[in-house]
Amino acid sequence: MIRHVMLVLAVGCSSTSNAIDAHVDPAVCKANLEAAIDRTCAVPADCVLVDSADCCGVVKLGVKSGTQVQFPPVESQYVACLACGPRGCQHADQAEDGSVPSAGQSIVATCTAGRCTSIVQ
Repeated sequence: MIRHVMLVLAVGCSSTSNAIDAHVDPAVCKANLEAAIDRTCAVPADCVLVDSADCCGVVKLGVKSGTQVQFPPVESQYVACLACGPRGCQHADQAEDGSVPSAGQSIVATCTAGRCTSIVQ
Protein backbone atom coordinates (compact mmCIF):
# COMPACT_ATOMS: atom_id res chain seq x y z
CA MET A 1 0.00 0.00 0.00
CA ILE A 2 2.84 2.42 0.73
CA ARG A 3 4.32 1.76 -2.72
CA HIS A 4 1.01 2.69 -4.32
CA VAL A 5 0.87 6.04 -2.47
CA MET A 6 4.50 6.85 -3.36
CA LEU A 7 3.84 6.07 -7.01
CA VAL A 8 0.83 8.38 -7.08
CA LEU A 9 2.84 11.16 -5.46
CA ALA A 10 5.74 10.70 -7.86
CA VAL A 11 3.46 10.76 -10.90
CA GLY A 12 1.56 13.78 -9.58
CA CYS A 13 4.73 15.76 -8.93
CA SER A 14 6.26 14.79 -12.23
CA SER A 15 3.31 15.86 -14.36
CA THR A 16 2.92 19.16 -12.46
CA SER A 17 6.62 19.93 -12.80
CA ASN A 18 6.62 19.29 -16.55
CA ALA A 19 3.62 21.56 -17.09
CA ILE A 20 5.33 24.37 -15.20
CA ASP A 21 8.67 23.87 -16.98
CA ALA A 22 7.01 24.04 -20.42
CA HIS A 23 5.13 27.21 -19.43
CA VAL A 24 8.08 29.14 -18.00
CA ASP A 25 10.87 28.63 -20.55
CA PRO A 26 12.36 32.14 -20.61
CA ALA A 27 13.91 31.66 -24.09
CA VAL A 28 10.51 30.86 -25.60
CA CYS A 29 8.91 33.77 -23.74
CA LYS A 30 11.60 36.17 -25.02
CA ALA A 31 11.35 34.85 -28.59
CA ASN A 32 7.58 35.37 -28.55
CA LEU A 33 8.04 38.91 -27.22
CA GLU A 34 10.59 39.75 -29.91
CA ALA A 35 8.34 38.34 -32.66
CA ALA A 36 5.46 40.54 -31.48
CA ILE A 37 7.27 43.91 -31.41
CA ASP A 38 8.51 46.12 -34.23
CA ARG A 39 12.09 47.30 -33.81
CA THR A 40 12.75 48.55 -37.36
CA CYS A 41 14.41 51.96 -37.69
CA ALA A 42 16.62 54.13 -39.86
CA VAL A 43 17.68 56.76 -37.30
CA PRO A 44 17.57 57.00 -33.47
CA ALA A 45 14.52 59.32 -33.65
CA ASP A 46 12.56 56.33 -35.04
CA CYS A 47 12.83 54.62 -31.64
CA VAL A 48 11.19 55.03 -28.22
CA LEU A 49 11.54 53.22 -24.91
CA VAL A 50 9.03 50.84 -23.34
CA ASP A 51 9.26 49.12 -19.96
CA SER A 52 9.54 45.34 -19.89
CA ALA A 53 9.77 43.11 -16.82
CA ASP A 54 12.39 40.41 -16.34
CA CYS A 55 11.20 39.02 -12.98
CA CYS A 56 13.62 41.22 -11.02
CA GLY A 57 13.00 44.69 -12.41
CA VAL A 58 12.51 46.84 -15.48
CA VAL A 59 14.44 46.48 -18.71
CA LYS A 60 13.98 49.42 -21.07
CA LEU A 61 13.43 48.15 -24.63
CA GLY A 62 13.78 50.19 -27.80
CA VAL A 63 10.81 49.82 -30.16
CA LYS A 64 9.69 51.61 -33.32
CA SER A 65 8.05 54.94 -32.52
CA GLY A 66 4.28 54.73 -32.86
CA THR A 67 4.15 51.05 -31.87
CA GLN A 68 4.53 51.67 -28.13
CA VAL A 69 0.73 51.88 -27.75
CA GLN A 70 0.54 48.24 -28.90
CA PHE A 71 3.14 47.11 -26.37
CA PRO A 72 1.11 46.71 -23.12
CA PRO A 73 -0.82 43.58 -24.21
CA VAL A 74 2.39 42.08 -25.63
CA GLU A 75 4.15 42.77 -22.33
CA SER A 76 1.23 41.23 -20.41
CA GLN A 77 1.58 38.02 -22.43
CA TYR A 78 5.35 38.03 -21.83
CA VAL A 79 4.94 38.48 -18.06
CA ALA A 80 2.31 35.71 -17.96
CA CYS A 81 4.65 33.43 -19.90
CA LEU A 82 7.53 34.08 -17.50
CA ALA A 83 5.27 33.41 -14.50
CA CYS A 84 7.89 34.99 -12.23
CA GLY A 85 6.38 34.57 -8.80
CA PRO A 86 8.44 35.56 -5.76
CA ARG A 87 12.15 35.59 -6.62
CA GLY A 88 13.77 37.72 -3.96
CA CYS A 89 15.68 39.74 -6.55
CA GLN A 90 15.54 43.36 -7.64
CA HIS A 91 17.62 45.55 -9.93
CA ALA A 92 17.58 49.16 -11.01
CA ASP A 93 16.12 49.96 -14.43
CA GLN A 94 18.57 48.73 -17.03
CA ALA A 95 19.24 48.89 -20.76
CA GLU A 96 18.88 45.81 -22.92
CA ASP A 97 22.58 44.94 -22.53
CA GLY A 98 22.14 44.88 -18.74
CA SER A 99 23.92 48.19 -18.13
CA VAL A 100 22.60 50.60 -15.50
CA PRO A 101 23.05 54.36 -15.69
CA SER A 102 25.60 56.02 -13.42
CA ALA A 103 25.19 59.55 -12.09
CA GLY A 104 24.48 61.91 -14.97
CA GLN A 105 23.57 59.12 -17.39
CA SER A 106 20.24 57.79 -18.62
CA ILE A 107 18.84 55.00 -20.72
CA VAL A 108 17.92 56.12 -24.23
CA ALA A 109 16.45 54.50 -27.32
CA THR A 110 18.71 54.31 -30.35
CA CYS A 111 18.90 52.70 -33.78
CA THR A 112 21.73 50.26 -34.38
CA ALA A 113 22.02 48.41 -37.69
CA GLY A 114 18.35 49.10 -38.49
CA ARG A 115 17.07 47.84 -35.14
CA CYS A 116 15.77 49.85 -32.17
CA THR A 117 17.50 49.07 -28.90
CA SER A 118 18.36 50.79 -25.63
CA ILE A 119 21.71 52.01 -24.35
CA VAL A 120 23.10 53.94 -21.42
CA GLN A 121 24.66 57.29 -22.24
